[in-house]
Amino acid sequence: MKKPAFTKSAVLAGSVLLAGLAFSGEPSSKCTITPSSDLGVGFGVGYTNEYVFRGENRGDDLFEASIGVSGSGSLLGLGDLDLSAGLWLGTYTDPGQSRTSARSLHEMRINMEASKSLGSFDLAVGVTNYSYFGNTAQADNLEPYVALDTELAGLSVGIGLYDTEDADDPYWEITVGRSVNLGDLSLSVDGVIGTLNEFDDTFYGVSVGLPIAASDNITVTPHLSAIFGDTTSGDDEFTAGVNLDFGF
Repeated sequence: MKKPAFTKSAVLAGSVLLAGLAFSGEPSSKCTITPSSDLGVGFGVGYTNEYVFRGENRGDDLFEASIGVSGSGSLLGLGDLDLSAGLWLGTYTDPGQSRTSARSLHEMRINMEASKSLGSFDLAVGVTNYSYFGNTAQADNLEPYVALDTELAGLSVGIGLYDTEDADDPYWEITVGRSVNLGDLSLSVDGVIGTLNEFDDTFYGVSVGLPIAASDNITVTPHLSAIFGDTTSGDDEFTAGVNLDFGF
């Protein structure tokens, strides 16, 4: 019998987090991963006035929470790898409902990734599972991906290919980022070009964030973003919000 979506996602979430925590433990005699001790754990919460994902405005008032673990090790003789696992939860309001009858929707993402430095480039391979609750029209979506990143003329440049199940062809994304020194603070500026449907639907975006260190382990980041081009709504999208991150 097929498991309900929530049960399947909960099992996968537990497996991901246990796998991530295992990076810091002793490997068994049959384990193909040799972990190191540099385990990192991060938590985050945030609010954004609208939830815009890949050019699609999914709803209003996004409240989010996340947890991630990262480490490094050796896998199947491939040498040193950076390994990470994460869980993201988002709650937002259905844009098709009025304020008096607004319906809350919920999304969960579970991600696992392995990356390796190849000289001037970093290659990442991973998979993300998307689950939706409160909206019966959407089933789980499993998305493997591969991404390549490098530094070019002081910019962080990346390209990724995402084989999403809810589209007829893969989603391509190009990113460009830079940190601007403002004295005691640094402004992060990031650009994105995303395309689907054999490059027929393409959007462009820019976002800025101002990370403010509240302590050695806590960072507050107010952010703004704008999306143009072939958005789902047909309109340009503008968002604003703030994130609070805890790193250990």
